[in-house]
Amino acid sequence: MRRLPPLKALQAFEAAARHESVTKAAQELNVSHSAVSQQIKALEHYFNQKLFRNKGNGLELMPKARNYLEDIKQSLDLIAVASENLSSSGVLNRVRVNATPTFMTQWLIPRVASFQRAFPNVEIRLETSTSDELLNEIETNDLVIRRFPMTHTRLVCARIVDDETVAVASPRLFHGNAPDQPSELLNYNLLHIRSRISAWPRWFQKAGIEGSQTLKGQVFDHIHLSIAAARSGAGICLAPKAFVEEELQEQKLMNLCPDVAVIGAGFFGLYDKQNRGLRNVERLIDWLAPQIPASTPKAKDIDW
Repeated sequence: MRRLPPLKALQAFEAAARHESVTKAAQELNVSHSAVSQQIKALEHYFNQKLFRNKGNGLELMPKARNYLEDIKQSLDLIAVASENLSSSGVLNRVRVNATPTFMTQWLIPRVASFQRAFPNVEIRLETSTSDELLNEIETNDLVIRRFPMTHTRLVCARIVDDETVAVASPRLFHGNAPDQPSELLNYNLLHIRSRISAWPRWFQKAGIEGSQTLKGQVFDHIHLSIAAARSGAGICLAPKAFVEEELQEQKLMNLCPDVAVIGAGFFGLYDKQNRGLRNVERLIDWLAPQIPASTPKAKDIDW
């Protein structure tokens, strides 16, 4: 069991410390001056030490109390945010989205930004998860996006974007002599993803190259790290084409051997048809789904 001081006393202490005034703390908390004073005295009794001393017409924190304030401020902020999320979980104009960090940074955030400009009255809240576990995310979010189709007894799974994995690298890696044959890529550093360690063997297999040699190159924990490394000229990485469209258009990256791509099932969103805010959830999905390239091959090579 956690041993915690009285939370009302903590709230009064934090407000009085922030304002350096019992009167202003009482006004903020909408209670009487004596109520704040009593809570502070209760906390001083709990710790068996003075927390404030008088300074002119206001208050000054004791040195140890100042350190204590810094320690608890973040926790109080977290409690406030969590409580606000719980109390407003039914707000119709809010859509809470959970996705992996790479999908969030490389694909989702720019599109959510444009959605917000088109629908300024709809608030999109984003959170990331590095796990494919869905149970907690389904309970606390309106839309959960993962790199595989998801099934749930009462939820709907919608396709968000295709998964076409291509080989990309910075043009400066080749000094004007970029490889145009898949076998030539074996002469360069290949950037690997720990959770998709079979990606390069699959790509070479798709290219018709059967090789048993060890593929050299650095291993990263996340796709977005390998993309950043490729952009800096460290080697060639495999990434969903949807994640690097902007870099390809701006020629920060180039698509090597564009006829070779490993096709996965796709990225999918899971949501509840009974959600009170269904209209905005589906509005967001409709905004995102048209981004699917019409030319993407339909044949699936792999389930990641």
